[in-house]
Amino acid sequence: MKIDLFVWSVVLVCAGLFILCDGLSAHWGKTGNGRSLAYVMLLSPLSYSVFAFINTKLNLAVTGALVNTIVVAGAAVVGTFVFGEELSSTQYLGIALALVSVTLLNLT
Repeated sequence: MKIDLFVWSVVLVCAGLFILCDGLSAHWGKTGNGRSLAYVMLLSPLSYSVFAFINTKLNLAVTGALVNTIVVAGAAVVGTFVFGEELSSTQYLGIALALVSVTLLNLT
């Protein structure tokens, strides 16, 4: 199943929304900043609505695999650059393999 550019764009937007929510909830957990939690509560319904829209174009297995794999890789990037966390070489390898899997899901 070949995924067109529009669907890929929506998948990236959806993953970006989930990554943003993950980062904001982590910020809330570390600082207690209620504004971060409020943003998560506002963005979560939008994130899941975009996910539901993608399901009208792709089946759930592919949608879930694409979005969740990108979210994992994106969360690792946010954790590394925003929160100063460190990844091991094994974790980098895992993220690379996850991104390869996203590519394989797009092949016919």
